[in-house]
Amino acid sequence: MKTPAPTALAEHLSAAPGSKDRFGSTAAEVLETAALVAACEQDWDKGTIATFQKEQGIHQKVWGKLVSIARSKNLEQVPKEDLPVSYTALYALVVMTPQELASALKEGLLKRIQPVSSRSILDWTKAYRLQGTGVEQEIPLTLVLREDLSDEQHQELLVALQEVASGFGAQVLQGKGGIKQADVKADLRKAKAQKIEEDLMQEIGKVVGAAPEDLKSRFGVSSASDLIEGPRTTFTGFFQNLEGKVDGAFWRNHGRAYCLKIARDFNLTDSRAERFQLKDRLKKATDKWNKEIQGFEEMVLDIKSTYMNR
Repeated sequence: MKTPAPTALAEHLSAAPGSKDRFGSTAAEVLETAALVAACEQDWDKGTIATFQKEQGIHQKVWGKLVSIARSKNLEQVPKEDLPVSYTALYALVVMTPQELASALKEGLLKRIQPVSSRSILDWTKAYRLQGTGVEQEIPLTLVLREDLSDEQHQELLVALQEVASGFGAQVLQGKGGIKQADVKADLRKAKAQKIEEDLMQEIGKVVGAAPEDLKSRFGVSSASDLIEGPRTTFTGFFQNLEGKVDGAFWRNHGRAYCLKIARDFNLTDSRAERFQLKDRLKKATDKWNKEIQGFEEMVLDIKSTYMNR
């Protein structure tokens, strides 16, 4: 697409600033505007862009969203007749993950809700991301008080609200911005890690207790808890030394414990890169030992589906 001059782009934006048709009255028109803006973003210098944004009353965040719309691969997956007509709704589709977009299209989200708005798309996405976190629905509420409450009255009010909410299986959370999904998921992962530790204790508790004292002393281990909470290198080294140099003995006798240790560490890290690497470790182990150890792949898949699904 040929990059327009500032005057040409200004003429294209014929609707007044603040108008709902500012960037187009149809999805095709909005996409055309976004493509023009993206071309200008690439070819204009920063000073020209800043001056144009100021003269036309276009916030730099709005400009950035239009650029993202033009460059998005997500919108290519949406049937043209289902594309929403506002840039904000289009952008709500742009920021979806491919999995979220595929699920939304499969559910018929863009056909079911008319007219499609950014709010309806963002609400659907938020609900989708809450799946598996133990939170099924969030109802934003604002509590207005006619007078200030003392700290004691404040606490009494919260207790009373929680008592009512608990009757519906709900929880009252105080604060701004509603539920922080990252915090909810982190709490869920910690709970999973605790369950894994219980499973691991049953798996290796007796084995560690019966291990030679010199081996435990060498690795600084006095109980199974030390191995569960310690580094993976200590965990694997301990059991590899316990089994000796017998080929595959570690994986045959302690493969499940190793996979549970990986799942525990997976749930205790906030790093996406590390979680990817931990899943990759299980994949590599499966590729190597599935043919050698009967049921190995099934065991790994069970652990992943139970403890590493999110």
